[in-house]
Amino acid sequence: MFFGKRDKDVRLTDKEYKNLVKGMSSKERRDFDRRQDQLRREREEDRLLGWLEFEDELDEDS
Repeated sequence: MFFGKRDKDVRLTDKEYKNLVKGMSSKERRDFDRRQDQLRREREEDRLLGWLEFEDELDEDS
């Protein structure tokens, strides 16, 4: 579960997730899930870019 902040990656149990989304309409839930996927992709991209920058720095130091 992501809340838009880079340092906040909250893990929920299935029960907690169901409690969170049970009051949402179908459209709200689709939007919520879409936003979570978007935040997850951004985080993965940031992690990959960070790793590539780290490797570049190692190559420059060699």
